[in-house]
Amino acid sequence: MHLPSEWMQKSVSVILPVFNRRHLVQRAIHSLVDQTFQDWEVWIIDDGSTDDVHKDLIPFVMHEPRARYIKQANHKLAACRNTGILCAQARYVTFLDSDDEYLPTHLQARVNYMNDHPSVDVIHGGVKLVGPEESHWVPDARNETKMIHLSDCTIGATIFAKKQVLLASGGFRLLPYSAESELMPRLQASYHVHKVDFPTYVYHTGLDDSICTHRHAQNRSH
Repeated sequence: MHLPSEWMQKSVSVILPVFNRRHLVQRAIHSLVDQTFQDWEVWIIDDGSTDDVHKDLIPFVMHEPRARYIKQANHKLAACRNTGILCAQARYVTFLDSDDEYLPTHLQARVNYMNDHPSVDVIHGGVKLVGPEESHWVPDARNETKMIHLSDCTIGATIFAKKQVLLASGGFRLLPYSAESELMPRLQASYHVHKVDFPTYVYHTGLDDSICTHRHAQNRSH
């Protein structure tokens, strides 16, 4: 794939997977465009959406030179993130889920942290939870009969890492739930990983079509 030279120079690649989130994805996109740190590219990975979300995404990509759009068959979140990692052109890779958003200083805070800690390969954490308190508890990826608070979880979209580290690690395993919970121990075993506490990633909980909501409902029905 040949890309213009200005694309090769971006500092951060943002991977934005979307599946049937036409009613929400514009919020995520606006939060990216409004960042104080503007040296980014975004790869929007459409995971086989059927709600015509492309009618909103393609015009955005046509007018935003830092954006690219890829539509693939439905392979779920982990596969979307892996597609984005492979496409990413920047030194750092991070994520933005289509039902969430960034506060304006999100990317700048993470770039500053990595610049201030050059030995660190991966950071994660720094979440603001928005939604009913009861929806802040989700099935534990290691034992789904138990509930765990999101503050004790690895929130996959907050991962901010050197691209080569994600590539060398093999990326996300194609698990149906919380692939980041499997990825993080592998990263910690081989790389320098820090958890940060500046809450600039806005995680919207309790949505009807979220993975956590579906997983909880499935577990209660068993």
